[in-house]
Amino acid sequence: MYLRLSNLLAVFSILLLFVVNPIQAQLDYDIEEGSIVEEVDPQWVGSFAAGLNGKSGNSQSTDINSTLNLTRETDFATTAIVGSYFYSATNAGTVTDRAFGQWRQERKLANPKWSWFYQSAFEWDRFKAFDYRVALHTGLAYKVYDLDDRKFKLRMGAGASKEVGGLNDDWIPELQFGADWERKISETTRLYASCDYFPNIEDFSDYRINTNAGVDFLLDAERNINFRIFALNRFDSTPPAGNNQNDIDYGLALVVGF
Repeated sequence: MYLRLSNLLAVFSILLLFVVNPIQAQLDYDIEEGSIVEEVDPQWVGSFAAGLNGKSGNSQSTDINSTLNLTRETDFATTAIVGSYFYSATNAGTVTDRAFGQWRQERKLANPKWSWFYQSAFEWDRFKAFDYRVALHTGLAYKVYDLDDRKFKLRMGAGASKEVGGLNDDWIPELQFGADWERKISETTRLYASCDYFPNIEDFSDYRINTNAGVDFLLDAERNINFRIFALNRFDSTPPAGNNQNDIDYGLALVVGF
């Protein structure tokens, strides 16, 4: 049976999600004096950010943003989960109603600068010309530097994405090129940015770019509370008919770490 490249990449990425986790469970054991000792399960750490803006009078509007970040690190892997929701309404009705989610795990390799990642992502937008988008990717990541006050990481991989419920709901084979950057410029101020570029392997004029950037200002060190200014953009070079290429969300939020 003939299989398209997109289907092969999608199947390969899905298999990673179901096969690697059981393998990891076996690897997360230490052999000590002939016995198998299970590793102590590390705790999840993360943050929750939320912002609310409103206007009333001759014109009324409500803007809500929320983001949950979770991270768990073991001796063998780092797992990161992020979920975001954005809502905006005016006198005329709802103008923004969308959500994003991503799960990524990085398996540590012999060289501490290198890791193998696999990820899944989900996008939903009430006003898009498709029901939702799912994406599966895997590849290698490289830490350019990882210091207390600055971090920079690159990644490169491949996978596939699918717009479910749209005019074209085939799996699209994609490459992935991404980077994460962070810089602590003082004891109370942190800058961050990340970008991922997903070109269609079969047509490089068809691509997606996801960017996320912001600055955190520490308000309360004891309670781990920050004030955040942020901007996110999801760009699609060939959006469905009636949709714009850019979906930009920006705003202010309070961030509580835990």
